[in-house]
Amino acid sequence: MKIPIITGYTASGKTDISLKLAEKLDIEIISADAFQVYRFMDIGTGKPSKSELAKVKHHLVDCLNPDEVYSAGIFFEKAETIIEDILSRNKIPLVVGGTGLYVEVLTKGIFKSPEVDKELRLQILNDLSEKGIDYFYQQLLLKDAEYAKKISKNDKNKIVRAFEIIETTGMTVTEAHRNFHRNPRFDYEIFIIDKDRKDLYKSIDERVLKMFQKGWVDEVNQLLNIGYSPENHSFKAIGYREIASFIKNGSPTIEILIRDIQTKTRQFAKRQYTWFKHMAGLKRLSSDFQNNVEEIFKTIKLFW
Repeated sequence: MKIPIITGYTASGKTDISLKLAEKLDIEIISADAFQVYRFMDIGTGKPSKSELAKVKHHLVDCLNPDEVYSAGIFFEKAETIIEDILSRNKIPLVVGGTGLYVEVLTKGIFKSPEVDKELRLQILNDLSEKGIDYFYQQLLLKDAEYAKKISKNDKNKIVRAFEIIETTGMTVTEAHRNFHRNPRFDYEIFIIDKDRKDLYKSIDERVLKMFQKGWVDEVNQLLNIGYSPENHSFKAIGYREIASFIKNGSPTIEILIRDIQTKTRQFAKRQYTWFKHMAGLKRLSSDFQNNVEEIFKTIKLFW
């Protein structure tokens, strides 16, 4: 038995395929999207519409407030629990989403390190502020060259995290990853929807424009009026901080704002291409909608 996953680039048609499969199979959908989990953030996250959500049970959609934090680790824990529940009811869990990190941790497992003392974290941050990131990276090279060479010398978060692990466990990060890695409980079949890059970028531009036509600016304005801050983790979703700034400052023009978000979304898709290119075991599909539905349907029937 393998759990099917449909992933791919933003605006590649994942939702449409999953809804079509729901007409043929007794499935429940688990969202592998970093931002559709947030309430009140519907338009800019490309969340399925209320009518689409009503057609088939969706999990990990609309279940957190925008001031709450969501992460790959939280997703991993919740998704495995949900999959177990769906299976216990003799239904098929279908994972759908384009957040590559979430797909990867679900299928490969995740590093679960011990809790880090808050005072230790503050001490490391204070030391980094005094000595600089270059000094800390050179120290990391001495302590764990294997890990240091895998990350950017300017990646403050990963460098700080590395020293938290080293100080807490007494191990190098490389050793800790081996000792504290949690393997996945299920096997997966991953489908990725390929799309010609030129066609994808055109779809992205059209999609962003439609989001503005649907009222994306009003959606962000509502979030701000409720009291949510652009500094919240949820506002990392492409477009939300840009629109919040537009609302606050009245600039740039709406036309420039739209082009800026289109550009950033295309850049995100480019990063997705790079991410998925290096993931092993993906079953690549064409951009032909009907063929993809049939291909995934046939594969699921082999396991179920």
